[in-house]
Amino acid sequence: MIREPAESQSRLSADRAPSDRADRRDGVLRIVTQRQIRHLIESAGPTLLFGMLVACVVFFAVWRTTGSDTIALWLSGIVVVTAVRLLALGPLKHYLGDSDAARSAGHIYALSAFLAGLAWAWIAAFDDPSLPVGARLMVLVTLVAMPVASLSSNAIYLPVFYAFSLPVFVAMFWWSWQLIPEMAAEFSLLAAAYGALVAVMANRYNRNLKRSLLRDIENEMLLHEVHAMNDELQRMAYQDPLTGLSNRRSFEETTTQLLQRRRANDRLALMLIDMDKFKAINDNHGHAAGDAALIELSRRIERNSRISEVVAQTQVGAARIGGDEFIVVYRLDSETAIEPLATRILDALMVPMTFENEKFQPGVSIGIAIAPTHANDLEGLLRAADSAMYVAKSNGGGRYVVADGDSAAPDQVSDATG
Repeated sequence: MIREPAESQSRLSADRAPSDRADRRDGVLRIVTQRQIRHLIESAGPTLLFGMLVACVVFFAVWRTTGSDTIALWLSGIVVVTAVRLLALGPLKHYLGDSDAARSAGHIYALSAFLAGLAWAWIAAFDDPSLPVGARLMVLVTLVAMPVASLSSNAIYLPVFYAFSLPVFVAMFWWSWQLIPEMAAEFSLLAAAYGALVAVMANRYNRNLKRSLLRDIENEMLLHEVHAMNDELQRMAYQDPLTGLSNRRSFEETTTQLLQRRRANDRLALMLIDMDKFKAINDNHGHAAGDAALIELSRRIERNSRISEVVAQTQVGAARIGGDEFIVVYRLDSETAIEPLATRILDALMVPMTFENEKFQPGVSIGIAIAPTHANDLEGLLRAADSAMYVAKSNGGGRYVVADGDSAAPDQVSDATG
């Protein structure tokens, strides 16, 4: 494999860094928009119902003052549009889990807000200079108040706020030029200033909300990174980096707990596995072959250790406790002998290996100690298994030896060739 010059790699990394930051920033902004739309739609129900209640109050005030039933057409429009928007909330909520789908849901809701703005703006058409002052004032107050009244709910997502407010502001200008032409210019100027002020308030509200959401998301990302870092440190502390098996620390902690919780009639078999002539593999085939042999050996141990036999395999399973040493703890009931299990493991580990199209014969020596026969504590079991393993190795390797008696003395072991 051809490597790029170091300065070229550094330049590429420097070029990628701003791009990565920009992508991260874009991703965060998409999440912010998604949460804005989610909050808007999930909280829209009570707001829409309250708006319809306000419309009923306005209708009653105008109808009671004028005695005209035509204003009922306006209320009917408000009720229909509000009902449609309420019915649409359920389907729209299904699109809030994905940022792109949430944006589409926000556009649909903005369209419904535009229809609602048209419905509210329609009240200007029911004004007339012949109406009592109270009725006309109610119409004007409704037009002026609705953009501000909707600010706290609709300005969560600015497209919705502007979609709702635009028809209302247009109705204000129409109202001034059609019904009070003698003051239309002054009123239009006032309405424009009012609209600009409302827009500034909406943008400031939206910006503050975005900042709050950004802080929340950045805190969540930081917390996630801390958890990920802790998980990685935990993995590094308890996992062998080459084989992915548990390391000695993890094995010792877990097995000590297993021995402490062991019931009186339980038997735990500790199997210590050591590769024979591992140095020769490194010398003859290279360290890469040695690493490959260790990895393959670990896979064979895992594949040939049945779930019903391995104790706490989700916690420790097989472990690599030294350069070429592996260890597994098995559960034995009162009727299960260790010899058939040891033979199966030994046969699997002795199958020839291939590295870069070159075959070589691995050899292993296995020492076995059983709790409580040989010891009740981890140190005693390791001592017994280690002594048994060295007896197997001194007898030529390629075999297992089960410790014999109550101690781990070398003269108290019996061997069996696999």
